[in-house]
Amino acid sequence: MKQLKNVVLTMVATLAFLIVAGPAMAADDKVTFQFDWLYGGKHVAFFVARDKGYFKKHGLDVKFIEGKGSLKAAMFVDTGQADYSYGDFVTAIRVMAKGGKNRAIGVGQVFNGGAFIFMESSGIKTPKDLEGKRFGTSAASFGNVLLPAMANAGGFDEAKIVKRMMKPAVRTPALLEGKIDFMGGIRGSSVPKMAVIAKKNNRKVGYLYFKDMGLETYGHVVQTNEDRIKNNPEQVQRMVKAIFQAWGWANEHPKEAFEIFMKANPHKDREIAWAQTEQGLADSMDAATKKHGLGYMQPSIVEKSVGLTNKYFKLPAPVDWKKTYTDKFIKGTPMM
Repeated sequence: MKQLKNVVLTMVATLAFLIVAGPAMAADDKVTFQFDWLYGGKHVAFFVARDKGYFKKHGLDVKFIEGKGSLKAAMFVDTGQADYSYGDFVTAIRVMAKGGKNRAIGVGQVFNGGAFIFMESSGIKTPKDLEGKRFGTSAASFGNVLLPAMANAGGFDEAKIVKRMMKPAVRTPALLEGKIDFMGGIRGSSVPKMAVIAKKNNRKVGYLYFKDMGLETYGHVVQTNEDRIKNNPEQVQRMVKAIFQAWGWANEHPKEAFEIFMKANPHKDREIAWAQTEQGLADSMDAATKKHGLGYMQPSIVEKSVGLTNKYFKLPAPVDWKKTYTDKFIKGTPMM
């Protein structure tokens, strides 16, 4: 009888241990995250999510992959080469138009912060002035991908743009040395970077912002594959919470968030990275995020974004705006 009692007590103790320790012993989900571009200040929130433990808190083991353009960020999610990504929404829609299964699950940049960047001495003042000028770009760069839309929206002839295909690292010195006349960039990345570099060289830069040229759309969004949304919504929910809770903390503690980014990327220029951080954090908030939470995408703006993409690009078929995104995972994200 005593032996039986000891066996029962042992079984009860073991079961209790498994119940208590089970979740803690469970391995975190290993996922890959593809970025749109080289790491910069606009990516601060993601490094906060990783290095301050937000991903870990939500059971995620996230591997970052540095980007080479928003096109690849969208395509890699579509083809399963990455589990999640961050990239330009209009570029993402273009991939969807070709049957892509990439879907937006939260917006990080609430307006299109894209721009053409040039030296003030270039004489460029209006979109029409881009004709005949040398455009330094790469095939996957979102500035190159969006060029047809900008030509239609801005009223200039794309055929009269002289493209100079080059690696991203070469564009900045090429612009300063006058080997190209303009390049593409975005707020939180190349836009503040070029302003700082030009100032150090006693030069001034000018910008033609895409939103001012008629492309009033959402900017960069977090994406995943629609199959993951259907088959593993619980993981997607955790990913969205981790990212935007980290983004909220970064908005409230920008200097601390910046130092987390710099610790992970000590080779980055501090002045440039800080300018990028300020713009990147500021561009994550609007009236809708104050009401619904960071990452929330307003249906009216999604519809407008898709409508402009359908209008200005030669898509294989019009895209249904309702299928491009979902807000169902924006639960419990900071309202700011």
